[in-house]
Amino acid sequence: MDRKQKSCTAFDTYCGLICDGCVFKKSHGCGGCVATKGKPFHGDCAVASCAISKGRRFCGECGDFPCDLLKSYSFDCEHGDNGERIARCQKIKAELVAQAREGIDPVGCCGHHCDKCFLGQWCGGCRSDYNCCSYATICEDGKCPNYTCSQSKELEGCYECGELMDCKLGYYGNRNEYIAKATALFIRQYGKEEYARTLEAAINKGLNYPKSFDETGSIEQAFRLLEAFRQEKEG
Repeated sequence: MDRKQKSCTAFDTYCGLICDGCVFKKSHGCGGCVATKGKPFHGDCAVASCAISKGRRFCGECGDFPCDLLKSYSFDCEHGDNGERIARCQKIKAELVAQAREGIDPVGCCGHHCDKCFLGQWCGGCRSDYNCCSYATICEDGKCPNYTCSQSKELEGCYECGELMDCKLGYYGNRNEYIAKATALFIRQYGKEEYARTLEAAINKGLNYPKSFDETGSIEQAFRLLEAFRQEKEG
């Protein structure tokens, strides 16, 4: 099968190889690492075993991607592909995220803006079915506490909650991270559209999101920084 005709998201290996293009599939009667649960023709595969043990469908969904183990396979002098499988994992992940985020509100329940987040290329966002947010991944149910709480209260987001100011759930309980609550407060006062325009203006001026806001040292200062760019934009 022509590799270009094969859907990128129809993956059948953990490491990113394409089974149909493997010379060993027919000659050795190999069913592939996914179909055989990590036991292709040559025996146990360390990469597949690692992905299975972490509950990942493929390596591109792992927080350690691309790890040294995957690199050792991909750049192996005899059987490697010079990084091709790693690139394919990246492409698969990007397509999965794009599909998940299609038509989804990019503003998370906590106030973070998924379109501006450095994890945007890996995460579909808390409102999608492909939530890979850092908080979601460390929770047993795979959902961020801010999202879960908002849903339980039937709120669009934390910015609609009367307990926002004193809340310590999820991102709001993190030390040295102020931007999430600051943005939620900003949305409460000015609305999501104004928040998106203001954040865009700040980024266009060279601010790093969320780092520059967290470095202000407090929720109040991060909020004021947003307000400063709002006023500058309007002026």
